[in-house]
Amino acid sequence: MTNKRKKVITDTEESICENTQGVKNVTQNEGSENILTEEDELLAEVEKAREEIKSLTEEAARARADYYNLRTRVERDRERDMKFAAEKSIDLLLPVFENLERVCGAIEDTECNLYKGVFMVTKQFLDAMAALGLEQIPTEGEFDPSLHEAVSMEAVEDESKDGHILAALRKGYKLAGRVIRAPQVIVGKHSKK
Repeated sequence: MTNKRKKVITDTEESICENTQGVKNVTQNEGSENILTEEDELLAEVEKAREEIKSLTEEAARARADYYNLRTRVERDRERDMKFAAEKSIDLLLPVFENLERVCGAIEDTECNLYKGVFMVTKQFLDAMAALGLEQIPTEGEFDPSLHEAVSMEAVEDESKDGHILAALRKGYKLAGRVIRAPQVIVGKHSKK
């Protein structure tokens, strides 16, 4: 072969090698673009999954808070219903209790068996109502308009008894801290001369 021909073949081989290398580079670039595209897609999916996790976590927290609020409301309603039922029962039984007290007050001989029996029943009745949450409102000391009902006012000479309860006409009761019946009282009023 002639040198000229050798040179053409060599140039052609070099050109083919360069073209092959170029094709490899183009293929690699396309492959890396594909890799980059796949990587971008995966990152987008990861970001989407993170947002969904955040959303579901917030939703779960709201559901947990709603459940807690519901449970609290149900407990509060149950307690209120129990108090209401107790109040209704006590409203019905209070006149019976007061009549038993009146019977005890009407019996003059406090040593007789009838008095002792009625007194024991009255005490047992009061204890049962106290177990339901009934409290007697005290009717001594200073008049409190949020607890007592003033039926009348009497003039008093002693200035220290001004605004104080002088006598109770009817007992009053509270149930679970709420007045269900205010005691009727007579209040002293100091008149300045």
